[in-house]
This record gives sequence, structure tokens and C-alpha cells, in this order.
Amino acid sequence: MQSLPIAIVLTAACALGQNLTAHPQETTDNSSGNLVPFGVLAAGNFAEGRTHVLIRGVELPGPGAVLLGMDVHGQNVANLGYLSLDITVSPTTATSLSLTFANNLPLPQTLLSTTNQTIGWNGQWVPITFTTPYVHDGSSALVIEIKKVVDPATFAFLTCSTSSDPQRGDLPPMAYEFGGPGSGAAQNPTARFTAAALAVRLHWAGAPTVRLLSNRFGPNNTQFAIGGSITHTVAGSPNELFINLLAQSFLNPPQALAPVVGEWRVNGPTMNLGVMPAGGEAVTTINIPNNPQLVGQYFTWQSLTVAPGLTGAWFTNAADAFIRN
Repeated sequence: MQSLPIAIVLTAACALGQNLTAHPQETTDNSSGNLVPFGVLAAGNFAEGRTHVLIRGVELPGPGAVLLGMDVHGQNVANLGYLSLDITVSPTTATSLSLTFANNLPLPQTLLSTTNQTIGWNGQWVPITFTTPYVHDGSSALVIEIKKVVDPATFAFLTCSTSSDPQRGDLPPMAYEFGGPGSGAAQNPTARFTAAALAVRLHWAGAPTVRLLSNRFGPNNTQFAIGGSITHTVAGSPNELFINLLAQSFLNPPQALAPVVGEWRVNGPTMNLGVMPAGGEAVTTINIPNNPQLVGQYFTWQSLTVAPGLTGAWFTNAADAFIRN
């Protein structure tokens, strides 16, 4: 891990664009939410909270990717003021979270520490821009810590999307602590609770990414449902060649494939390929056959981008999903 002057990072972001990863995917129709990370009840319950979210290394982009911000899906419309809002990250090799918060942050780096900030939640993805960047090492998992204290003058009901429809039980749950106004819960050293993780999108510069979207569909109203569809988006630089890979597992451990930058995580056939358009994102719609034999099947995706003239090649992060009925 390293830090860079913010001016250099922002210059790079303007030049290269910001590419998104989505954890576990970027739908805004999750039926479940959680108040603790950013929300509150109108009466003030949950006004203070401390939350840890663990994102697997396989979901994160290659070495040198610069994390500049995150998107959170608030499921309600509310203008909330935060007396304090602190977001810290740490790379980790852990595959689950400890209830002792300090154990989850071996190399903490504070990306946002602000007071008296207002966020306008609108029922969609809302960006939260960091004031300090984080440079990813290309292999570690990442813990995101959120500590919030909501201003009592702005109390209004807000909850934020969590993995659901159905919940991804194979993913690490988040750990959290909460309390009412003045409780000090945002500073508590331990968590009492776990639940399905907060759904987030992360903004990266300096590396290509891939992400998935699949809204609820069918008689059981599930995501990634047979008869439904998946929107697959690979993001990079205009005019790059992209190659989208598909398999039913991750390479374990991931491999190096010189001279490609990043980890090779999906060893499978080519789903499709093309040239990145001017906007820097190539979208593929995957129609899921209405075949009951697909239910429960597991799929993984990763992309490879190649600069014009073969002057560079990069692996993206990987994404995965189970097919539902």
C-alpha cells in the first residue's frame, strides 16, 4: 500500500476516467436494507454507528488501481446531516470479519474524515468522494470502515441496500455496532451484530474493471433468475481491445500471465470481445435461458484489456453470481 498526493491522483482520474466495481452487483432493487452504516430512524434510533464491510480480493482491480470514492444506495429520500462521518480502509488477507474492530484494520488508511456534512439521499446510487486516495496492491481483500453520527436536527428515515433477493450467503457478512444520539457507538471497539453486507460501488482510476447488474425477475422475484438477464459492463480506456472471459470457478490461487498486469482469476472460454467505445465502457446483455437445470449454477467473469499497438495489457477484477429460479 502507498499514498499519493491528491493532486496527482485527481489528474490521473481526469485523464483515465473512473471505472466502477459493484459489490456484489449494481442493482437498485434490493428488497433489504440496513440503517447502521449511513441511516437513522426518524425518532433518532441508530443515530450512531460503526460498520465494517469486507470485500474479497477477487472483486478488486489490479495493482496501482486508485480508489477515489464509493456509491451507496439509500432506499429512501432524505437529506441527512452528519455531525461526523469517517471512512477508513485497510488491505487484509482475512476472509471474515472479527467482532473486535481493530483486528480488521491491520493497515488502516483514513480516506474521509468530515464534520457537519449533508448527504442528499435520493433512492438511487449516491456518490461519496474521498479526500484521500487509496492505492490498491492488486491482491488483498479490503475492509471498509464507516463511522457516522447523524445530526439530530436532520433525523429522517433512511436505510441503505444490502445484498438480497436472495442474500449471497457465501459472502462475508458485515459487522457493526449502533446506538442512539450521544451513545458513543461510533467509537465502540467491538461489534455486537452481523448482517448481510452493505451494497456498494467503488470508483477506481488507473485500472480497468468489470461489473454486473441483474434486477429481480420471474415468479420468485429473484436476481440472476432464469428467463431474466445480466448486464455485463467492462470499463477501460477508449479504443482498447477487450476480451470478456467466462467460467464456473475462480483460479485458486490466481495466476500471473506476463506481461499482463494484474491477477488472472478466471480461466474459461471467451464470452465475447471487441473494441472499447469512446465512452470507455462496453456493455453486453446476457440473456439467461429459462432452463431449470441452470438453477444453482455458479458463474465467474473477468476481462482483459489491451492498449492499441499492444503497448500494455491488464486484467480487470472478477465478478460472480449464482443463477436462481
